[in-house]
This record gives sequence, C-alpha cells and structure tokens, in this order.
Amino acid sequence: MKIYNKKVFASGVFEIALGLLRLIADIMKQDFSIKSSVLIAVLVVLGFGSVLRSISPRMAKEDKLEELDERNRLITLKSKSKSFQLTQIISFILMLALLVMGKVTGFEGFIAMGVGLAFAFTVSMFAEIFTYLYYESKN
Repeated sequence: MKIYNKKVFASGVFEIALGLLRLIADIMKQDFSIKSSVLIAVLVVLGFGSVLRSISPRMAKEDKLEELDERNRLITLKSKSKSFQLTQIISFILMLALLVMGKVTGFEGFIAMGVGLAFAFTVSMFAEIFTYLYYESKN
C-alpha cells in the first residue's frame, strides 16, 4: 500500500482518530446519544473515504490537479483575504464594545477582554504590514 497524497491521508487518519476518541469517551461516560452517534459515524466515514482517496493513484492525481488549478487557488486566496479582513473588523468592533462596557459598568473583566482583543488586533495589523512589505519587495 503506497500513500500518494500524504495531506489527505493525514486528515483522514485524524478524522478516524477523532471519531474513535469520541466513541471511547462515550463508552467511558456511558452517555450515548443520537447526535454523538451521527458525529462518530460521519467522522469515521469521511476519514475512511479520505484514506481511500489518498491510497488510490487515480484519485490522488485528480486531487493534486484540483489543488493546482488556478481558479481554485484564486478562490482560496480571495476567501482567506476576505476572512482576514472580516476577522479584523469584528475584533475591532468587539474590542471597542468591551472597552466601552468596561468603562460604563466599571467591571475590569470587560476591560481585560478588550485589551486582549486590542493585542490580537495589533498583531494582525503588524502581520498585514509585514506581509505586504515582504511581497512588495519580492515583486
């Protein structure tokens, strides 16, 4: 058995492991529910399908071609860029809201959460600046 797509194989093994860990946890707790059973079944089936795709030469080649397709790469880049922008906007709004709530109520927990989000927002801004400068120097 040769593995042709190691990323897909690793994700499949991870999904199977998550399903089995959930099953073991349910057995130890003796807490079986329909939702848990469905989750276990979905994780194991998807993981098994991923493992099969990774050991099939034809399917692995299709996955590689699909991954290298320019349209798919452009969509991935656009979605990551937009999600980063949305994350920055949401973290900024939450930061302001928490800081205002902390000032109005006097509860220091709100201020601490606001400062934490301010730190995360600052890190994301610096990351954006440095990546822009890096790619600007490469072109």
